[in-house]
Amino acid sequence: MVGKTSKKSVKVAKKAASKRVAAKAARPSKPAPKSQSRKAAKPALLSGGNPQIGKAYGDAPVQAYIAAMPGWKRDVGRRLDSLIARTVPGVHKAVKWNSPLYGVEGQGWFLSVHCFTKYVKVAFFRGMSLRPVPPGESKSKDTRYLDIHEDDQLDEAQLAAWVKQASQLPGERMGEASARSDGRGTTTLKKTKSGSEKGTGEDSPSQLIDARIKELGDWRGETLARIRTLIKQADPEVVEEWKWRGVPVWSHAGMICTGETHKAVVKMTFAKGASLEDPSGLFNSSLEGNTRRAIDFHEGDKIDEKALKALIRAAVALNTAVRATARPVRAQKRRSG
Repeated sequence: MVGKTSKKSVKVAKKAASKRVAAKAARPSKPAPKSQSRKAAKPALLSGGNPQIGKAYGDAPVQAYIAAMPGWKRDVGRRLDSLIARTVPGVHKAVKWNSPLYGVEGQGWFLSVHCFTKYVKVAFFRGMSLRPVPPGESKSKDTRYLDIHEDDQLDEAQLAAWVKQASQLPGERMGEASARSDGRGTTTLKKTKSGSEKGTGEDSPSQLIDARIKELGDWRGETLARIRTLIKQADPEVVEEWKWRGVPVWSHAGMICTGETHKAVVKMTFAKGASLEDPSGLFNSSLEGNTRRAIDFHEGDKIDEKALKALIRAAVALNTAVRATARPVRAQKRRSG
């Protein structure tokens, strides 16, 4: 009886095992992970053939955008990306609003690329400060465009010069939030149509600069306040703006200068400083660039007020001269059109 029972148990066990193997073989295989299926899917093309790429930072999303550019535009995208990377080593990249962005860490974005039906548009966010000024006009007073068509001969030397100049200017934050302390918490800043920033409490740029000076409460606040006074004395028509994560900016027919405050220095960056005469030798920073120049003020430094006001007036004169020469060209284009 014992032998028969053991033989029966072995048969039952073998039968159960074979059923398990058969059931496992019949079981459908698991679908591929969502991430793999997403990688396999090609990005959709929006109006004008512009690739739809989700917001992301780094080189990978930019390369995904370029790979999805249709036809001849893909080669243009690769050439642009390679040229920018060579010209600005360590350039920061991202894709926002379905456009690749190029920038400098801590300084913002200086250039974007976008596909249209018949051309690829390169936007220089500080294009009016470049020399020569890129040809494409914009509704923004600072931005200029370069439109590249299929049969255009790309002047890489000129493009590289623009890219290098643009990378040395304060960049755009492209909607990235910044905040300032109000003693109780923070006030989030938002972009206005002009590109300057206002607080959610509708503070004007001048009020925000007032708050910055008060907030600093040390030699940096005193230095910034004195610089501001000298700018207004030199140019009573100057316009105050608040840009790029809370940087005071003074403009007249274009940007004159910024007033940046750091831990050990107050920096005045002149947007077109390289084109200005500086007989008193005020410029002591950003001397290697082709476009901007800066003055670093340290604690205890004495300001040469007469020379600084003369430099500010020269910057205003340069801005107004550039704008005056640009108007006849625009008028001639309208007449010829």
